[in-house]
Amino acid sequence: MQTFLHLVHEYEFDLPDTFDGDPRTPAAYVEHFLSECTDAGDTVLDPFAGFGTTLRVAERMGREAYGIEYDAEVASFAREQVDHHERVIHGDALDATSYDDVPPVDCCFTSPPYMVEEMNADPLTNYTETGRDYERYLADLRRVFDHVDGLLKKGGHVLVDVSNMKVEGAVTTLAWDVASEMADRFRFEGEVVVTWQADNSSRDHGEGTYGYGYDHSYCLVFEQEGDAAESSDNPR
Repeated sequence: MQTFLHLVHEYEFDLPDTFDGDPRTPAAYVEHFLSECTDAGDTVLDPFAGFGTTLRVAERMGREAYGIEYDAEVASFAREQVDHHERVIHGDALDATSYDDVPPVDCCFTSPPYMVEEMNADPLTNYTETGRDYERYLADLRRVFDHVDGLLKKGGHVLVDVSNMKVEGAVTTLAWDVASEMADRFRFEGEVVVTWQADNSSRDHGEGTYGYGYDHSYCLVFEQEGDAAESSDNPR
């Protein structure tokens, strides 16, 4: 596995002005890792589908793509980006019923909404609610990946686009904390360091080429060793 990658931080299309910021994973990142870990015809799931970048790229590469998105307006936008509109599910990644229409998958590729330790807004409700502290946020991410585990085929991969967070000099080790939550569920293959070359657009998430205080992010790579998608004993 290549452990260092350099990409241009750019997007294939702009978002409407009604959306604040641009938290999307660049398409080149998605394309690289789906090429590494999936084949044409494989099924890909993004439980934090956002504006649909993963689904759009996966379809373009001949994969079967499914996504879950909490925000109704964002989900509607994502449906416009893909051929199979019905595979963009307006639901809650924490809710097992949101996965009812998703078949067994070969790969989960996602970027969870980021949180810093002192944040008040709730990332898992699109930052619209309060009341979820950092430890609960990590526990809830573990619940999401428990659901993914119930769908992932043996030998399938979970790929997580994530970064540590530096805000006003204080660092939240988000990437390492997410990796720790997932390591009990999946076999950790390692991380790929992704460095970013800026395009001409501004960053809305802090200093650094990538934003969030850094010029790099990570792809955490995990493999499913069990028979989760084939066993009725796995939690959903």
